[in-house]
Amino acid sequence: MLNHKLTLLLLLGVLLGFQSCISPESLVNFKEGGQFEFDQPMSIQNQKTIKIQPNDVLDIRVHSQDVLTAAPFNLMPANASAIISDPNLLQLNGYLVDVYGFIDFPVVGKVNVKGLSIGEAKEKLLTGLTEYLNTPVVNIRFLNFRVTVAGEVNRPGSFTVYNDRISLPELLAMAGDLTPYANRDSILIVRESEGERTYASVNMSSNKLFESEYYFLQQNDYIYIEPINAKRGAVSDAS
Repeated sequence: MLNHKLTLLLLLGVLLGFQSCISPESLVNFKEGGQFEFDQPMSIQNQKTIKIQPNDVLDIRVHSQDVLTAAPFNLMPANASAIISDPNLLQLNGYLVDVYGFIDFPVVGKVNVKGLSIGEAKEKLLTGLTEYLNTPVVNIRFLNFRVTVAGEVNRPGSFTVYNDRISLPELLAMAGDLTPYANRDSILIVRESEGERTYASVNMSSNKLFESEYYFLQQNDYIYIEPINAKRGAVSDAS
């Protein structure tokens, strides 16, 4: 009986300590930076066009009035992506951009797509296809647009994005949102682009995040949310 009471007292102490260390105000995002202008729309100017990089994997679909003539340009049947739900299997059936930025495209040959947007790559392929197809249509999407989030989220992991745009708040929602122990004031974003690695720290507590160039994520971004001091103090020192 005594042990049971001690357990209850210890549990109550932990809960009270948790509440005293973390205020409800600290759990609110976008609270800093002034009030939102709800009646004043803001133009979106911080969305960068995603560029194709070496080691990207592209799903390229070619359509034409003559289905049989267009078939050799497609690695997968038209309904394959609907049948294959595993992103890793889809990547095996995509066009790999080599280290120099080229893809090996049937009949057309090597095509340099490095540094191009999806729209620009479409136009480049269409130019090469008009010699073989009548009024071809090209659709391209990324198969390896994946972002990873670790640290103080409820479901850390890597997430595949099936379009070319995702924002940081959207990713955190996919990861089950931040935990109460998350340090919202300093979220690390590691980005690799064109052979360079950059590091940025963004503040989820500030509404200035919406204006940041890191609000929209890019393929292979790594996001780490560090814990606040309250959690660090709760972890016992093994030494």
